[in-house]
Order: sequence, then structure tokens, then C-alpha cells
Amino acid sequence: MLYIKNISKNYGSFTAVNDISLELPDKGIFALLGINGAGKTTLISILCGIVKADKGEIFYNETNYFEALKKDASLCSLTPQEFAFYPTLSVKENIDFFSQINTLSLKQRKEAIDFALNVCALEKYMNRRAANLSGGLKRRLNLAIGLLNNPKILFLDEPTVGIDPKTREFILNSIKNLSHERLIVYTSHYMNEVDFLADEIAVMDEGRILAAFKNGRQNRVLVLEPHNKTDVKTLNEFTPFTKCGKFLQSGAADEQTLSNLLEFVKKRGIELKSISLSPMSAQTMFLSLTNKDTR
Repeated sequence: MLYIKNISKNYGSFTAVNDISLELPDKGIFALLGINGAGKTTLISILCGIVKADKGEIFYNETNYFEALKKDASLCSLTPQEFAFYPTLSVKENIDFFSQINTLSLKQRKEAIDFALNVCALEKYMNRRAANLSGGLKRRLNLAIGLLNNPKILFLDEPTVGIDPKTREFILNSIKNLSHERLIVYTSHYMNEVDFLADEIAVMDEGRILAAFKNGRQNRVLVLEPHNKTDVKTLNEFTPFTKCGKFLQSGAADEQTLSNLLEFVKKRGIELKSISLSPMSAQTMFLSLTNKDTR
């Protein structure tokens, strides 16, 4: 498990990451969902040791995360949004160069290269100069470099920006397969990708985690407009609600939360015309929590 406790990062008067606490599993895909500027990349940079947090702690299982990182070069790897390779070198030259950064034996290095090339299907492009690759192949090379240490935790920061639908599908399926053996922390503002990939989702906005939940197991509660403002105020004592047309909408709730809500309503004597429970996509969740348009 990766434990993030009360992490914050400021740049002058601007707070990029604001008191974030999360628990991430050993395997699967944990998605950080948010618009550009929400703080996703800063949080990832802290976890990769690129940026130092101003406060907070991070643990890997029961060990200080950064101490574990110093001892184990295969603990994590980052595939950034920007292309992190040399455009004047060939695919083979880039792979050979970046594979030497890791402290691996010759046998381990060969196994790591074979693994990365196989996952990203780059074998037939080895002699092609990186600058001459298509956008999709550049993304695949970027991902392959991130896999050269066969990391236990793979950080992917917007890995499908600017590519065609066919390559996006290939990369997403590759990421899905990789998640069976490792933790993948995936940042994106593409809601459909998050819905497809993620086992768990955290919604970020303005440096904060607004909600963290298991994908596909959460629902929304829609409450028809109460009879008076006093009822609206009282309902917000149970959980924060957002005005949505003539409805009040909670950020997230499962069947147990609905049961608790009904008990709360009964005890407080609140009159409601109807209550309904319906499935919630990542996009609906994001919009209900942030009240922002994702276009």
C-alpha cells in the first residue's frame, strides 16, 4: 500500500497541493481526475521525488517511501506528459540509453528491454529516428522508456494526449494489462478513459481531493426540491448537496448512504417529493463535485 498523509506544496502564495491524504492499493489503476491546473502533475512529481513537498508524509507499506525509493530502483517510474526521449536518436538508441540508467545486471536489462518493447509493440521501429515517428508511436516510446525498470508503481501523466483513436485504444489496453501486476497512478482529464481504466478514482480540484471512490460502485442521490429553505439547510448537515435544476444532488452515495439519508430525513421531519438512486459516471461525478464544464 502507498499511504499519502497530509501532503501540501506551495509556490509562493499559490497552493498547488493542499493537505492531500490518500491510500493507494498494491495493484490496479488509481486515477487522478481533474482539469488542467488541478494539481495532478504536482502531486505526481512529489511522489516521484522530482518536487519536494512542503509538509506531509508518504509511506510504502510501513516504510518511509523516499527511503524505499533510494534502496529499490524498480519501485517507481514516471511517464510524463511531455516526450522524455532524444528526438535525434533512433528508437533502439533511446531504449539502450535509458535502460543503462537503472542499476540492473545485463540479464535484467535485456529482460526489461524485451518486456518494454513487447508491451509497446515497438520491435519493428527500432531503427527509426524518434523525431520521425508518428504521434502515437512517440507516445508508445515514451511509455516503453517508463517500463525499463519494470516498476512496482507506474505514474502515467496524461499519456494519451494528441494521438489518434486507434493508438489510444492500443495504449489504454496495454495499461489495463500492465495493472494486473503493479499499481498504476493515472492522471487524466479525459473522463471516458478514466471510466474505462480505473479501479479507483480521486477527483482533484484546486489542489484538493474532493472525493475518492471505487469506480463503478458509486451512485448519486437525486433529491427532489424540498418544500423550504430550512429543509435544504438541514439536508446539508447530512452530506453536501449541489443544486441541479429542481433537484438537490449529492456528490456520491451507495445504498447504505441512501438508507442513512432516509433515516435522517425521517428523524428531522423533512418532506421530500421523491428520492432516487442512479449510476454515476466519472464525468457526472466530476461535474457534481466541481460544478465545472470539462470542455
